[in-house]
Amino acid sequence: MQRIPPKFVRDFGHELSEDATLAVPNGRPWRVRLKRDEGGVWFDDGWYDFAKYYSVSAGYISIFKYGKNSNFRVLIFDFTACEINYKREEGSKLDKRSRQSAANYSFENFKAKHKYRECEPQIKKCRKEELVEKNESDDGGGGDIEYNLWDLLTEMGICISKKHRAFSTEESKRVLKIARSLNLKYPTSLIILPSSSITHNRVYVPATFAKHFASRDAKSMEVRVSNERHKFMNMNVCWRENGGFALSMTELVEDENLKEGDIFIFELISKRVAVLNLSIYHL
Repeated sequence: MQRIPPKFVRDFGHELSEDATLAVPNGRPWRVRLKRDEGGVWFDDGWYDFAKYYSVSAGYISIFKYGKNSNFRVLIFDFTACEINYKREEGSKLDKRSRQSAANYSFENFKAKHKYRECEPQIKKCRKEELVEKNESDDGGGGDIEYNLWDLLTEMGICISKKHRAFSTEESKRVLKIARSLNLKYPTSLIILPSSSITHNRVYVPATFAKHFASRDAKSMEVRVSNERHKFMNMNVCWRENGGFALSMTELVEDENLKEGDIFIFELISKRVAVLNLSIYHL
């Protein structure tokens, strides 16, 4: 799933139906189901197929232009912040009006309207790299910037606790490097271990991740630790009032010599049988 920004939902949510249509330049329209819950509005059924078809990976940037009646024009940019080459299915047909509409929504047209910067080889920069550079020029890396790292991770589909909304410059660099390396296939959560997790042998999974992807009935979860041994662990689940949950990890703390600042990447491989994949990035 992909969350639609809350500000857009506040302004236009009343216009959105149960299904949305996504269209890229010179491509066929994609029908995507919209899901509404207390966390907002999400592109749900059909989003994965759309992202897979255009090889959208973690770190890609998508620009959505809303055209009323739940119709969106979409531009997709790769790691270098340059527009991708859009594929067309064999034998797909667009009528004259659709072809003209797609052509009118090319990136050249978009640049002209919005004074977008030319993407030249010598200045190819990922939008996220620009963000880190801007953070470095701010006082603490968590200043008032147009897009903070927390928002960017959320747009990428990575759940993270709001407690980590303010990142230091060094944390931003580490998190950004890890996020760019991920090939997201499953619901994902990123956690920076605080000292309390080490002291109490518990890791707290964000409520945004738990509410949307985990089953409240789960009493324990099987966790596959992605290391040299690919060890499986059964961790007890303690549900919290805010909707998140804590995993007991006494054995993991000892086995992996965990320390404050280590980064966990949880991927929910199966909601039905409660299986998580865990990748650990040591400080």
